[in-house]
Amino acid sequence: MKFGPWYDKNYKKLLIIPAVVLVASIIYLILFTVQTGDIISKDISLTGGSTISVFTEIPVQEIETALNLELSDFSIHSLEDNTGRQLEVIITVGEENTKTLETTLENFLGYKLTSENSSRETTSASLSQDFYKQLIVAIILAFFWMAAVVFIIFSKGKGPKFKVIVVNILFGFFLGNYLFSLPPIFSWFIFLLFASYLIYTYIKNSVPAFAVMLAAFADIVMTLAVVNLIGTKLSIAGIVAFLMLIGYSVDTDILLTTRLLKKNQNTNQSLLGAFKTGTTMTLTSIVAVTTALIAVYSFGSVLNQILTILIIGLCFDLFNTWITNASIIKWYVDKKE
Repeated sequence: MKFGPWYDKNYKKLLIIPAVVLVASIIYLILFTVQTGDIISKDISLTGGSTISVFTEIPVQEIETALNLELSDFSIHSLEDNTGRQLEVIITVGEENTKTLETTLENFLGYKLTSENSSRETTSASLSQDFYKQLIVAIILAFFWMAAVVFIIFSKGKGPKFKVIVVNILFGFFLGNYLFSLPPIFSWFIFLLFASYLIYTYIKNSVPAFAVMLAAFADIVMTLAVVNLIGTKLSIAGIVAFLMLIGYSVDTDILLTTRLLKKNQNTNQSLLGAFKTGTTMTLTSIVAVTTALIAVYSFGSVLNQILTILIIGLCFDLFNTWITNASIIKWYVDKKE
């Protein structure tokens, strides 16, 4: 009863919170890129290198101490079963240090590494780099076509819809053929040109569609900032998790937008109904993903990274859907009325 009048009075002010978080995330990502040379921290699957897994019960700390004498850049962790017993130790190094790692391990362990007591995985640096570029293109294309579909659903008039489809086709052709072949300054200029035109078209012709896109964009940027902040090295699986996050991000936003644009209901009542349904959907997903993460965490599989990214992203989805998107759509509906 009391929340309704308070919300009507302050919902525009609430937009300051996600705006500050989004700007802070973008600034952090820019600084991270300047310092590291890339917007993410990549693991062996994206940089190239070797991973050697040794089936041993020797404490991982002792192996790490021995490796520190010969290697300066490597990562090491242990894989345990559900009882906490160590099953194997996994060490990752750059492609150029593979032989040094193998020799150091054999000297420390006192026996030769074979297929019976260890396993090895090597990824070419050039192959990893090419695959990384393809994944980046896939994520950008997925996001822009998601935005186009949302615009087609909520906008009016065939002209703007046709223009958006044509521009996205041209944009996709540019991404697939020229994004990484042109000098960075030209690539960024053309990219921003396409993006600016689409954003202008979305805002001019359909504010609700733009609000959905903004919320999804904020989910991805904030999640990426947190992933970098906690020091996670993204693998191919982690990049794929961001593709999945795009789908997760828009479902509750579309639900909210559809409910609030109905003309036969009170705005706050529609918002409350959408909130109950949407939060139930998202919280159910968070609980399911968290349960899965707990179940597989000790195995140290690629699922850990996928599930962790999804949990972070779904939490931000709650934040951006019910503050960012809800406030913008309510503002639009109230002004229209």
